Amino acid sequence: MKLKSLMVVTALTLALTSSTASAEPALALAEPTGDRPVGTTSLYLKDTSRPDPWVPSVPYRELMVSLFYPAVPAPGPKKQFMSEAEAKAVFDEAGIEGIPPLVMTTVRTDAVVDARPAGRGLPAVVLSPGFKRPRAELMSLSEDLASHGYLVILVDHTYENVATTFPGGRVTGCAACGSYDLEFWQKLGRGRAKDVSFVLDSLARSKWAPLLDNTRIGMAGHSVGGASAIGTMVADPRLKAGIDIDGTTDDPLLAPGLDRPFLFLGRANTYTPGTGDEAGSWERDWAQLKGWKRWLTVAGAQHPSFTDIGLVGEQLGLGFGATTPAVRGQAITAAYVRAFFDRHLRGKPQPLLDQPSARYPEVAFARTSTPYLPAPTGDRLVGSTAVYLKDTSRPDPWVPSVPYRELMVTLFYPAASAKGPKTQYLTPAESAALLQGSGLDVPADLLTTMVTNSVADARPAGRGLPLVVLSPGYTKPRATLSTLAEDLASHGYAVALIGHTHENTGQSFPDGHFAGCASCEVPHDDTFWQKLERGRAADVSFVLDSLLRSRPGLIDPARIGMAGHSVGGGSTIPAMVADDRIKAGIDIDGSNKVPLTAPGLSRPFLFVNHEQVPKCAPGNVEWERDYAQLTGWKRWIEVAGTQHASFTDVGLLAEEFGVPLRGPNAAARASEITRAYVNAFFDRHLRGEPRPILDRPGYPEVSFCR
Repeated sequence: MKLKSLMVVTALTLALTSSTASAEPALALAEPTGDRPVGTTSLYLKDTSRPDPWVPSVPYRELMVSLFYPAVPAPGPKKQFMSEAEAKAVFDEAGIEGIPPLVMTTVRTDAVVDARPAGRGLPAVVLSPGFKRPRAELMSLSEDLASHGYLVILVDHTYENVATTFPGGRVTGCAACGSYDLEFWQKLGRGRAKDVSFVLDSLARSKWAPLLDNTRIGMAGHSVGGASAIGTMVADPRLKAGIDIDGTTDDPLLAPGLDRPFLFLGRANTYTPGTGDEAGSWERDWAQLKGWKRWLTVAGAQHPSFTDIGLVGEQLGLGFGATTPAVRGQAITAAYVRAFFDRHLRGKPQPLLDQPSARYPEVAFARTSTPYLPAPTGDRLVGSTAVYLKDTSRPDPWVPSVPYRELMVTLFYPAASAKGPKTQYLTPAESAALLQGSGLDVPADLLTTMVTNSVADARPAGRGLPLVVLSPGYTKPRATLSTLAEDLASHGYAVALIGHTHENTGQSFPDGHFAGCASCEVPHDDTFWQKLERGRAADVSFVLDSLLRSRPGLIDPARIGMAGHSVGGGSTIPAMVADDRIKAGIDIDGSNKVPLTAPGLSRPFLFVNHEQVPKCAPGNVEWERDYAQLTGWKRWIEVAGTQHASFTDVGLLAEEFGVPLRGPNAAARASEITRAYVNAFFDRHLRGEPRPILDRPGYPEVSFCR
């Protein structure tokens, strides 16, 4: 045992045996975060309809259950964490020596035994502990949920843990312990489903029935308790939502699957997609979950990190190999479990479940059914508004029968307030057009629910802002550069994100008409691409004319830049040649079909390339040709671990849906790098601010090719 452990044990032993010891317990569970006092009671239940699955000679199944609930404030004894017999069994199974089991009887808890309940018709959560673990391991979580107004039903699955104490002091051991094959784990999970249904039946017939709202019941569990949640939900439709906390699922979820909300929450080193059999079991079942769903991982956590075994064990000086402290692991567990049930049993919006949170940087969104944009990195609130523009000076280049060019532009900017609805990512028609042919088994209008960060039509904050024009890739709607646009706006830029009509999968207009991809029907030879780039240059100049005329004061006409992805990047140089109002430009992974000829371009320019093999390999003839004609400040960088879509929301969406472009989180990391370099480039060349990452690589993935 480590020296720290010996010191803790010595101190605890003295505290327990000294007549002058403090009355305060040496160990403690996490304090509940809600504002309601917590009460608890223990129930003994007997199911006479079936023999015990582990001891068939017992002609019934008997269970111990703890209820936790909001209580009327009153003094009274607090619930004991574990009995000495239970603690001894836990220590013996874990091989822990030198710590008196009596220590575990002194752990401070917050629930008052047999306190009078406060409230009726409460949303309820069934909790199921891990294999070999007594129900005490989920007591902090139980108390926390109860302090927020939940009825918590914490089930001890007899003979499946090292010790269950019954009324009168009888203690049962782990009859199920022994050899473990797939059939065993499946039997265990199916047995737990029967236990839970029986407990719910019993409560509905008991004096506690008024506490329970039968239409709002969820289930969560740890380890095998979490793994059994899916099967229990399939078997019992009363369970409206479920959570698996760090439990490998051994009983596959079969078609037609499960259409109720479900959350996977596990340690990153085991349950990151693509890392092994444990994560593979989640991937298998993820495909059969048809309703709202999330797959979250926690960095630095180990298996006990989500429970009071980890919390109390750490206070005893016992190490579990976690780099995230147990108190933090418990706080993360409580926050996400509560948010999940608040959303799905109470119908309350929970931003914590929409996208990664700065409050919990340990938590990564490995998979989601509701896509989101990453939060902007700047310190300004972001607003946006849709702008319809009509250029009557020219016909549409792709539909010449239309005697004008009409465009949709989304203008992003620093906002004066965060109040108001968030900007819709795509219209239903745009979403359906973009998703068509994607191979994703998702609703056609899914991208209308995309969680964005900008407030629709918010009042702008500031005047004389530098402006960045953004142009998306071919066939891609303007929304696919929203992450970059929102980020620039959060750093104080106005951003004009252009939808080039008839050049993307589809675009909606304010009067309800929809324009598809007319240019897609044209042969795509060099002449086509040159026409596309020159047409985009004309679009950009018209947008600048319109915005500078319609929004006087918002934009500084002397500080305008442009960036684009793919053909949007390839059109940046032609746009700068045609319009000297554009002072600096970026091509993000786009070919240049219109050559830059003498006298070249003397304004700052940045090329951003996806990974080449070998690094910075020659062969991009168009970039080499144009780079030689750039006579001002210039850079050519390459980002390792990326593909073409990695720089846009397309890559982010693919990863959120479980279609990685190259390795876990390649697009998320590429987005971080892209935003950093785009911001730095315009900060230097539109604001005159020094940015060292433009002089030397600021990320290990970034190489300076030229």
